Parts: sequence; structure tokens; C-alpha cells
Amino acid sequence: MLTAKLGPSELRSSVLGFGCAALMGRASRRDSLRALNAASDLGITFFDTARSYGYGESETVLGEFLRGRRDQVVVSTKFGILPVGQHGWKKAARGFARKLFRFVPAARRAARTQIAAQFSHNQFSTEILRRSLNESLRQLRTDYVDFLFLHSPPASVLEQDELFGELERIVAAGKVRFAGISAGPELAVSQSVHDRRVLKASQIPVNLFNLHRTSGYKTHAEQRVLVANLPFGGVDGVAASRDRIRRVAGLRGVPAGLARKLAEQDDGLMADVVLNVILRHTGIHTVVPSMIRMQHLRANVDAIVNSRFSNDEITCLREEFARLNTQPEVAAPQVGQ
Repeated sequence: MLTAKLGPSELRSSVLGFGCAALMGRASRRDSLRALNAASDLGITFFDTARSYGYGESETVLGEFLRGRRDQVVVSTKFGILPVGQHGWKKAARGFARKLFRFVPAARRAARTQIAAQFSHNQFSTEILRRSLNESLRQLRTDYVDFLFLHSPPASVLEQDELFGELERIVAAGKVRFAGISAGPELAVSQSVHDRRVLKASQIPVNLFNLHRTSGYKTHAEQRVLVANLPFGGVDGVAASRDRIRRVAGLRGVPAGLARKLAEQDDGLMADVVLNVILRHTGIHTVVPSMIRMQHLRANVDAIVNSRFSNDEITCLREEFARLNTQPEVAAPQVGQ
């Protein structure tokens, strides 16, 4: 697995991270631990979670995995979106829901409204910061996290001096090594974020539908750690990503050799295209897809380690995708944070 120094920090991690959003949500405890152990065996050392992931239980299973490994990995978590307490019958229904979603994908889309109601957003008081971090540390079975991100905050949060004063004290105390913000690019790499000096990292959705925004990330990478999430555009973005790859393969300006590679359409092609156009020469330090299934995990690792594309081909692809993104007739699908 390729590794990289994380921006201005002294940390180093795999360029492919493990997004923990599906742990204890779409995946059972057994499947979650199996995926985490497989990722570790394949050289992945960056693990990204949040208080809200897995209905509030993702950190618990990640903490179980971290026993005996804590000093070998980089761990990031988030605060600001909290899981709402669930009755016992709702927890018991998860196993059935996981099987239903696996065999009837449309059911997952139909359940989004109900799922969204189980989270409380925009929770950014100093008291919630303290409580949320302490709960994260307890569940993760550690006394510090490498990164703590504000999770999808509104821009108005940046005006809360008391909150950022508390964040600075927490970093100084060693409970958090680096603070950051997880949001859309309009906020996550804005001047307002740079003005809050405690924010040393940004987590940003980067995928085939917004590559035209990445041109300035190299400059930001010199000042902060850049983590890309949602590389495949979320549930709605996977099919759209495949379609966009096919579209680029047929463009007149694409070299014949590159077009032939894009026409192969094997199981690993999308991962190879997506992950490499995000990572190579963009300033992004690591990308954190959610990958519970073994075939997805192996395909993503293989895309990094054994890519079929040269640097020149990846540059060409990134330019073509960015050009498509600016054409209104192929507007990108809506992808969430």
C-alpha cells in the first residue's frame, strides 16, 4: 500500500483510508470486524469514523479492532451530528433491514427519510463538544484521536469563539492531535476556515462530479491535511460514475490507448479511475471510501497498488471529467456529506 505524509503534520498513513460509515449500520458487528481486519492486513492505516456512524455504534466496533494496534494507525472521528437514542425493538430490526437492503437496494432509498430522523444535526455547543469527544474516546478505547472534525457545520459555526477556544484547549491537552472541518468545499477550504488556526485539516467530498474544484487543493495541501470522502458519489453516484466513465471513453480528444483501457469495463475499472484521479497530483493526502464488502476492499486496494493508468493518462482523465462537470447538460447528481 502506498503511504503519504499528511500535509504539515508529522503523521504518515496509507493514501487509501477506511471509511467507517457502514460499520454497525449496513454491516453487522461480525462483518464490520472482518472488513476492518482485512483492511489492516492489506496495509490500510487510516480509519475515519464519527459519533453518528452506525447509529452511534461505529466507534465501538472500531475501538474493539484498535486493541493492540492504536500506535500503528491514524484515527479520525467527528462531532456535531448525534445519534438519537433508539428503543430496543429498533435495534433488533437492524439485522432484518441489512438483509433487506442487500437484496432490495431500492428499499435503502425508501428508508432515507426515516433514517435521517434518527440523527440530530448542528450540535456544536462547547458542552456537546466535551461530551461527544469523551464518548468517542470511551468507545474507541483510546485517550486521544489523531483528527477531530466538525461534522457538516453551517458557516455560522465559525463565528463561535467560545467553541474554538474549547477546541484549542482540547488540542493543547493532547486529547486531539489535529482539529478540522468536514464539509463541502465551499466551506471546508474557505478563508474563514484558514482564519481559525486550530483547524489544521479538511475533509471534503471529492468525486467524478466535482473534480473541477480540485485545481486549487495543492495550495491548501501545504497548509492543512486534506481527506477526500464520498469518492464514488454515494449510493446515487455509483451508477452515474460508471456512466460518466463510459462517456469520457467516447470523447474525441481521449487518446486511443486510454479509450481502450476505459472500454474494458472490468470489475476494478471504476475504482482504478475514481481513486487515482482523486489522489494523483491533486494535493489530497488520503481518500476514505466505505468498503465493507471484500470485493470492493480488494478492488480499491488493487487500484492504488496496481493501477493500469499512467500519470499522463490520469491527468487527461481528470481534465476530461472536470470539463464535463462544467457542462450544464450533464449536471452532477446530488451527493450528500
